[in-house]
Amino acid sequence: MKSRVTGQLTAVFFTVALAAAMAGPAQAQSNVRYDPALRVARDMGFEDGALVGRQDLFHGKAFQPFPRGKYAHEDRGYRRQYGDKFAYEQEYAAAYHQGYLRGFRR
Repeated sequence: MKSRVTGQLTAVFFTVALAAAMAGPAQAQSNVRYDPALRVARDMGFEDGALVGRQDLFHGKAFQPFPRGKYAHEDRGYRRQYGDKFAYEQEYAAAYHQGYLRGFRR
C-alpha cells in the first residue's frame, strides 16, 4: 500500500514539474507576441538578418549569422520608451540570426 501511494505521489510530482517546465517557454513566447517593443526588435532583427544573409550569399561570403558592422549594437529601432534595452537587444539578435539563416539559404 505504501509503495502504491509513493508511486502515485511520484507521478503527480513529475506531472506538475513537466507542466511547469513547459509553461516557461510558452510564457516567454507569449511575452514577445504581446510586447510591442519586443515585436519591433524581432521585426527589425529578422529584416536586417535576412538582408545581410542575402547579400553574403550573393557576394559568395562565408556564413556569419551574427550581427556585425552597422548591426553589431543590436539596437536598431530601439526607443527609450520601450524600456529594457537588454531584452530588446536579445530579441533583435535572435531574430537577426533567424533572418540571416533564411536569407543565406535562398
